[in-house]
Amino acid sequence: RYDLTVPFARFVVQHQNDLSFPFKRYQIQPVWRADRPQKGRYREFYQCDVDMIGSDSLLNEVELIQLVSEVFTKLKLPEATIKLNNRKILEGIAQVIGEPEKLIDITVALDKLDKIGREKVEAELRKKGLSDDSISQLGVLFESSSLESVSGFLSDSEVGQKGVEELNFIFDYAKELGLKNCEFDPTLARGLNYYT
Repeated sequence: RYDLTVPFARFVVQHQNDLSFPFKRYQIQPVWRADRPQKGRYREFYQCDVDMIGSDSLLNEVELIQLVSEVFTKLKLPEATIKLNNRKILEGIAQVIGEPEKLIDITVALDKLDKIGREKVEAELRKKGLSDDSISQLGVLFESSSLESVSGFLSDSEVGQKGVEELNFIFDYAKELGLKNCEFDPTLARGLNYYT
C-alpha cells in the first residue's frame, strides 16, 4: 500500500450503499514509497489519515483543524502551528498572473518551496514556461503572509475571492472555538489536484 487515500476511496465506492454520509474515518497504518526515497526519507513509514467524505460544508474543515489541534495538545506539542491555504486562492492567483493553465505546474513547484527555496522554485517555473513577469507577480505569495493583502491582489478573480471568503469563514470559526494556533500560508500547496 503506497498511501491510505486510494484504499479509502475504494472502500467508500464498494460500500456506498451501506455507509451514512458524511462518512468520517481515521486510519493509521504502515505505507511504502514506490520510488527511491530521498535522503532522510524512509521507504516504509506510518501514515495517519483523517478523512470526511460526502459533504462540502466548511464546518468539516473546522472540525479537522480542531482534531489536529487536539492531537498536537495531547502529544504535548501545543506550540505547533496549523497552516492553512485554499486551492481556490492559488487558482485565482494563476488567473490574475495570466497563467490559469499552469495551475498544476505552479502548485507542484510551490510544494517544494520549503525543500529547495524560492530561487529554485522560480527556476522550475521558468522551465515550465511561465514568463518572468508572471513569476514576478507570484511574489505576492512569497512576500505576503496576510490574507487581506492576497485578497486585494485577487480583487479581479471570482474564484480567488471565493477562496478568501472560505478561509475567513474557517478562521472565524476556529477563533470562536479558541483555536489560536492557525495561520494563513499563501505558499502552502500540494501538487496533486484533488487537494482542496
